[in-house]
Amino acid sequence: MVTQYGIKYAVNLITAHFGDLVAKVCECLLRKGPLTLQAIVRSTELTSSQVKNSLLVLIQHNCVQAFILDQTGEHGDGAKQSTQYIALFDNIIQRWRFPKFLTMVSKKLDKQCAELLEGLLQHGRLTLKQMFDRAKSGQNGGDDVVQEAFVKLLNAHFIERCPASEPVLTNPTKEEEAARKRAAKSGKILEVQETLEQRVVEAAMPTEALRFLFATETEPTADGGKDKSNSSSVTPGEKRKHDALESEAECGATDEQVVLWRANF
Repeated sequence: MVTQYGIKYAVNLITAHFGDLVAKVCECLLRKGPLTLQAIVRSTELTSSQVKNSLLVLIQHNCVQAFILDQTGEHGDGAKQSTQYIALFDNIIQRWRFPKFLTMVSKKLDKQCAELLEGLLQHGRLTLKQMFDRAKSGQNGGDDVVQEAFVKLLNAHFIERCPASEPVLTNPTKEEEAARKRAAKSGKILEVQETLEQRVVEAAMPTEALRFLFATETEPTADGGKDKSNSSSVTPGEKRKHDALESEAECGATDEQVVLWRANF
């Protein structure tokens, strides 16, 4: 459970990085828990446009996750779905560690990798093409140099694919909840109940193999075309695994057309 001091510190970080309006929306979510857009507007007394823009900033910088809560009616009257937003406290707190994160990458890998990661930390989420463009504008090397640095970061798990934009979260059925309580009472299961934040993060996260997969056929190149190579990190021994993941990667890119990447905290 997040303490009041923790919330205050998180809000101060968001205020310093994004301003008062964004911080007000973030504080509302930290204190009240998951809320719909309409509920945030009522609680903050901001306009719908101000709340939407603040949520976009927070989602872009991995501080808030949207999710769809699927609630089945008690009398069998069908499922009710609503989009809600939850503040990711752990991700927010990680922001103060960004300088240390960059120093560690610079020592373990190289300066080019640190500069590429810095772009992701500054902008939250970027496509590979945006990383190429940013490196070119800063004269930090050509496409080959940038791609090599990208692959190093990916193989070291310093970066990852972004989570699903709106994962569907279902509440456990009465039978499932009763079975869990019986098992816990009988001592058969010793478990710590997951927080809602943990459940949302887990539901949004890509599969472990897809999370760090660099399938260049789904990524635009710097000239706007598409690189048809399979994967920069696939070895002959991994080809079968890559082929099995290929369709999943394509499905993941279908909705948003491009793959977004972020730092792996």
